[in-house]
Amino acid sequence: MLVIVVFGSLTGEFLSAHGLLPGEIWFWLGNQGSEYLDLGRFWQYLLIAGFFFWLWLLFRALRPAFSNPKLKEFSILFFLAAAAIPIFYVPAVFYHHQTNFTIIDTWRFWIIHLWVEGFFEVFATVLTATIFVQMGVTKLITAKRVIYLDIILYLGAGVVGTGHHWYFTGQTSVNMALSACFSAMEVVPLTLLTLDAWDFIRVSSLRCEECGRFLAARQKWTIYYLIAVGMWNFIGAGMFGFLINLPIISYFEVGTNLTQNHSHAAMFGVFGMLALAVTMFCMRAMQTEKIWEKTKNLVKIGFWGLNIGMGLMVIVDLFPSGVLQLWDSIANGYWHARHLNFIMSGFFHTLEWIRLGADAVFIVVGVIPTVSAIFITYKDGFYTHLEKNKIAEY
Repeated sequence: MLVIVVFGSLTGEFLSAHGLLPGEIWFWLGNQGSEYLDLGRFWQYLLIAGFFFWLWLLFRALRPAFSNPKLKEFSILFFLAAAAIPIFYVPAVFYHHQTNFTIIDTWRFWIIHLWVEGFFEVFATVLTATIFVQMGVTKLITAKRVIYLDIILYLGAGVVGTGHHWYFTGQTSVNMALSACFSAMEVVPLTLLTLDAWDFIRVSSLRCEECGRFLAARQKWTIYYLIAVGMWNFIGAGMFGFLINLPIISYFEVGTNLTQNHSHAAMFGVFGMLALAVTMFCMRAMQTEKIWEKTKNLVKIGFWGLNIGMGLMVIVDLFPSGVLQLWDSIANGYWHARHLNFIMSGFFHTLEWIRLGADAVFIVVGVIPTVSAIFITYKDGFYTHLEKNKIAEY
């Protein structure tokens, strides 16, 4: 489903941009015309279907835990956090291209802001807590308390704070004032999450009181990826998010490279690194020590390649070019900073070319070794499983 949606929507957007989709086909298969929510409506329906199929798979796996008194509350929290992702993406289809712009922009920023920065963040917290409980380094009661606190902080600030994007939708001055205050408060939970990085480091050094072994020795790289989640959460979502979320700044820079700077560092830095943390957790559960010897150096290289590559993207291009674009927007107008004449010329364009080096580090040193380690684990684990079955049959 992911492959179909990604490559299908990219193909449709390309054809739409070149005027090759007649009639209203552009809206269904091409580009809807809504920035950051541009994939065609048909692909959105497929994406929603994939989400709900994923949710059903989760429900099927969690159902036994629902009847376990000890795990019931925790497993229900996990399922509800997961269910919020497909359910609250559905408003993305609440409008048509002929709908009033006020309504379009209301639901568009529901997805851009609240879906990503609210419900995804809660799910990330629940997932991280689940990993720690499974590893035995966090008590169940502690994990639940952290989850409830984060739900209050994220959704308490995030829901009202969504309004700081709604400049052109006829909102009242009271709404804009409240959204500005709550937008400023959004940095509070993200700053508190900085402590997570320190907690993850502490977890990596915990020893068993009886045997003296490191509790997380087998899951060392899972912990490292969770440390990266904590650090990027503070930098990408906290610092870079707070830099642009006050209405007066966002008014001039929304959709410029300062937005991309925040979204790249926060989206991959938090959710990408979290996905890789879960991947490493599952890989180590599948691997024998023989397979781990083949993959551990690839995992190590991939970890540093991804983080250094992401850091270079921010340092050499996204942040400085975002500042240039903001300055131009204030001096010459928002239209000028978004115009191709500005984007495809001068120092701004030079920084785009320099970024190719950062992209190369990310792909060659980060992505390729990581994917290779995953492939080796799958291939060798599959054949090991077959051999065990043959021995059992014999």
